[in-house]
This record gives sequence, C-alpha cells and structure tokens, in this order.
Amino acid sequence: MKVVVGRLTGLRDRLGAVRVDLFIGSASFEHRCRSVLENMEREYIDHALIAVNGTFGPWLDENHRWFRDMLGDRSERLDVFSHDPVSTLLNIESALGRVFESEPRSIVVDITTFTRESLIILMRVFNKLRTENTDITFVYATAREYSVGSQPGSDPWLSSGIRDIRPVVGFSGLMRPSRDTHMIVMVGFEDERALELIRACEPTYISLGVCDPSQPGTRLHQATNEGRLTRLDSVLPDVRQFRFPGYDVIGTRQALSSQIKMFPECNVVIAPMNTKISTVGAALLALEDKSVQLCYAAPYFYNFDHYSLPGEDYYLFSLPAVDGG
Repeated sequence: MKVVVGRLTGLRDRLGAVRVDLFIGSASFEHRCRSVLENMEREYIDHALIAVNGTFGPWLDENHRWFRDMLGDRSERLDVFSHDPVSTLLNIESALGRVFESEPRSIVVDITTFTRESLIILMRVFNKLRTENTDITFVYATAREYSVGSQPGSDPWLSSGIRDIRPVVGFSGLMRPSRDTHMIVMVGFEDERALELIRACEPTYISLGVCDPSQPGTRLHQATNEGRLTRLDSVLPDVRQFRFPGYDVIGTRQALSSQIKMFPECNVVIAPMNTKISTVGAALLALEDKSVQLCYAAPYFYNFDHYSLPGEDYYLFSLPAVDGG
C-alpha cells in the first residue's frame, strides 16, 4: 500500500473527476479541518458525514457551519464524544450502516482532525461493513506549526490534564492476569499524557517509539518529539527505544510487530500518540491481532485557540482490509 504525498493544491488532480459516494470529515476547533475539502471537487460528492465532537461544545460551531455551507443538504452531522466512546461507536455504526445499504464504492475520509480514539473506532466499523468493491481513501492534511505562538525555548503544548484512561472500544485485547505487560508508547508532543498512561498501566516492560527522522514529514517536529522521548526516558526505568515510519501505515505496523516480538509471552498494550497515519498503522495491527490492546488517554483541555496552523501538503492512501473486525 503506497502512501502518496503532494501539495494540497494538487489534491483535485490526484483524486480525479470521479464520483465520491461518501465523504467523511471532522468539524474540529482547528481551521486545518477545512484543508482537504477546500481542495476537492465538492460537486462530485454525493453524501457527507461530518463528525462533531459534543465534548468540545461551541468551539466547533464555526467550522461545522462552514461544512454545511460547502455541502448543503448533502451533509449529515455525525455526533461523536470524547467523554462517551460507546455512544461514538453506536453513532458511527448507525450512520455507516445506513450508507452501506446502498453499497458505496468510493469513500474519501479526511482523518486530519479526528481524535485518535474516534479514528480507531471508525476503522473498526469500516472493517466490519466494507465489501471487496469498497474503495476507502484516507487523506491527511499537514500542520505548518503546532502550539502556535509559543516562545522560542518554551514548552509547546497541545493538551493538558487527563480526563480518563481507557482501552479503545473494541480493542481491549486479551489481557491475562498471569502474564507480565509490555506497554508500547508511540511518543508525540504530549509526554504528560504518555507518563500518566504508563503509570496507570504499571507495565513490566516499556517501549518508547518516535518517528524515524529519515522520513521528510517528520523533520519539522522531530526535535520536539525527541525531546519528549528523552524526558520520558529520564524518569522511567529500563526503557527500550525504537523508531517507526510515522507517515507509512504498513511500515508502522511492521515496526510495532517487531517490538512486540521482543517480549512474546506478555500482554501487549499500545498507546498511539504520534501521527494520525501511524495511529492507522497501530489500528491495523490490532485488527489483525486481537490479543493487542489499544489504549487512549482523554485530556481535560485542548489548546483550542493556538493548536495548529494549516500546512501545505497532504498524505493519501487506500485503507487495506484485514481479517476480522
């Protein structure tokens, strides 16, 4: 499965002048949630589901109105909730169940501003409903800057506090009390959340991974991610470090699989906290291997006003089907 990289201004040409049976996007507090749809041929979209996270309340109103203005009566609201993942699952199942009754052939999903938990749940539902004739394309729009306006040398932040630590619905894994636990954290900007996850899990073994710096997409934020890794390593005992290609779904899945094999007789808990594309890779692994648990730390607060600035590039790939669901 090849990941295509390009300028957002060329996304129309990449997708081509073909019908899109279903577009799925997320009305976020980030202006970046508009980047993909702004660069698509909207008249070719037959129906759209726009996720609105009720936990974030009025912070999403402006961007939700923008999606409605762009898509008109083809747009349907999809309610998701950071504080209620079960309702999120049920709502996604219901909405996609209705769509799949008409056997859609072409689906485009803008994964840019979904929470990682909602994205993983969405993948689970897709894997249950899709047929061999369903082409599902994921698109991710990059950010030019995170924690906008942070002073040089200051500590950039995207979220703070921990509301809840939980397995992702449908990805609880097979946890055997008699076994040790190997926790794999895909480290991003939010080392506070990562540390709380690790302390709550109390794993026997800890693996901390960051993006492979050889990938062009990682270079802008690599120094921050490496700093978070170093900080976590300094306060945790006996840590194994590894690298994964954060903008390569299959490569991420393979890197995680190799790390799991280091402790083959352990319970496995993976916390995807890096790129959305690497989160897809982790979810693919867990869909294939039901023993793996995916966990999520829901934050109390987000940096709503200064979370990100839109970038200029996109990543695009077809979502592969896997056995199970």
